[in-house]
Amino acid sequence: MASVLLLAAIAVAGAAAAPFRLDKDVVDDTTVVSASQLAKQADCIAVGRFSDSDRMVLTDRTAPHGRLVNFVQPFTVERMLKCPSSSTVRIITTGIEPLPPPSQTEANERYPGAWASGPDYLIFLKKLEGQDGYQVLGLLKGVYPIQAGKTVSLERQGFPELNGVSKENLESVVKGLEGR
Repeated sequence: MASVLLLAAIAVAGAAAAPFRLDKDVVDDTTVVSASQLAKQADCIAVGRFSDSDRMVLTDRTAPHGRLVNFVQPFTVERMLKCPSSSTVRIITTGIEPLPPPSQTEANERYPGAWASGPDYLIFLKKLEGQDGYQVLGLLKGVYPIQAGKTVSLERQGFPELNGVSKENLESVVKGLEGR
């Protein structure tokens, strides 16, 4: 019995380590239930800004509203709160082409596509296996635009503990959420 459980555990661990394929896979849509879990599970937490997507790769998957595509988007780091220091990281997101209308809330939240370039963001990232890129952890729960020097929690998505935090206090708030 113990050997069966061990083999099952090894199979599950092996499956989780499969490399992410831009033309076949979509980013993980597993959600997180708390700001603390978000901070603890993130491989990187950074403040910076997105550039325009520099690559769009069609997958072999479809959704009721269109074809699923992966976007590769550079993120210029202003400040790294958790992670090896880097000036730019690659973010991979999944979207739908053609873009569904705003009324298709579930599709747009599950497959948000590329992020708007320009404003600063606080982002929580998870390393993608076999890629030199990351995905946003928890989908929309892992992205906080910064307006007028403070984070904004996306409606029905973000955590209140991360809403209205000034850029100066981000590091201490993140450390508190991680329990450090």
